[in-house]
Amino acid sequence: MRYAIIGSGGFISTRHVQAICDTGGQVVLTCDIDESKNSDFTNYRDMFQSKKFKEEVDAVVICTPNFLHRQMIIDALATNRKVLCEKPLILGNNFEGLDGVLVVLQLRYHDFIPDIKKALKKKNNEIEIIMKVYRDQKWWDSWRGDPKKSGGILIGLGIHLFDLIIFLLGNEYFILESKKSRKKCTGIISFPTATVKYHIEVLDSREGQTRDIIVNGKKFMLCNKDNLSFSGYHSQVYRDFIKGNGIPLSEARKSIELVLKLKKYR
Repeated sequence: MRYAIIGSGGFISTRHVQAICDTGGQVVLTCDIDESKNSDFTNYRDMFQSKKFKEEVDAVVICTPNFLHRQMIIDALATNRKVLCEKPLILGNNFEGLDGVLVVLQLRYHDFIPDIKKALKKKNNEIEIIMKVYRDQKWWDSWRGDPKKSGGILIGLGIHLFDLIIFLLGNEYFILESKKSRKKCTGIISFPTATVKYHIEVLDSREGQTRDIIVNGKKFMLCNKDNLSFSGYHSQVYRDFIKGNGIPLSEARKSIELVLKLKKYR
């Protein structure tokens, strides 16, 4: 499969390029607004109109900042190519025009999923999901530190976790608690078969970093690296994508809707 990448000069795009190579694909066109990245285009709409795109590209991959996703997805789908977008899919709840996009939510492919399912044996399970990560001042000064562009840490960092919980427990829940600040979000969500406590926090140093899910006292480590994308699950995302499978809009919107409820909860 031959790919065009929008946002090719960013951090996450390198994970996609590696996954594309791992699955026998080829990046034939790149686009990034930053001219210093030496991409083929700085405007993705110009890329879509190019002869090479029309003749050689099978799929579009969107690796841009969160707030840009929605319109790019709509425009990419209009080219009649397969479209894969990084998470979170969008920041709001307007999903019109997004049918057909597939979404990167790689925790669903984690090696520990079968073991977690085995651990969920009780009628009333107790689950904790904990993400404490260090991010430097450069991260805060970028679009990632602007809630209007990133969605804040509840969605920018937490969407993985909430998608995983819905994947494991279903989409029926009741919010019991939601506390929010710029650097820390905690809360409690009740599902029919489990009570889930979550803790998402950005630390001021690398000390104390952790990414765990604890099921009835048994700890499962999500990742021991600085970023979940280093775990290699993007390649599995692409294997499904090539087959025409993957995580569709109908699944990706569930965790977005949960986060929006958590943000509104008083």
